[in-house]
Amino acid sequence: MKTLSTLLALLAIPALQASPMPENAKVLASNSFEATYMGLMDIPCRGMTADCPDKCDHATKVARFRVTKNVDYSQNSEYGDEKVAPGSIVMVDVKKPTPGQDDAAIFELIDKLELGSKVIMTQEHCYGEIGNLVTPFRPVTKLEIIPGAKEEIPATEAPAGDYSACPIQPRMMR
Repeated sequence: MKTLSTLLALLAIPALQASPMPENAKVLASNSFEATYMGLMDIPCRGMTADCPDKCDHATKVARFRVTKNVDYSQNSEYGDEKVAPGSIVMVDVKKPTPGQDDAAIFELIDKLELGSKVIMTQEHCYGEIGNLVTPFRPVTKLEIIPGAKEEIPATEAPAGDYSACPIQPRMMR
């Protein structure tokens, strides 16, 4: 019985592996840029459904990167993302899998980063069917650490464990 319960518990744990790109997915744009790692940030559940916050999966953790320089850009559709501007913040969800992204490799590399580390990142803007939902998604297809390159991050810019610097702010229930 113990073996059966262990097996069921293991099946319930989501695997952090390469999430396949949906077959009908279209790459609308691709951005390659140099960025500075700004740390991890917790984003809490916003309490928008009856399942919140105990039974939902809305809370997440993101790695923040500040774009310092564009390297390459291509737009394959009029609906593709614009070129990422230097100074923009790009967030990568490190809790939930993203289609078309090698989650295990990306998450492992992010764990190795120190605050202020410089990276080269490529993020694609894709549109495709995930399950029974047609939606945009943005996988990181390349993440490389630039050896020896590091930037000093002022304490005011580093995340303090809250979400005050995050553009996604919680709504208050009325």
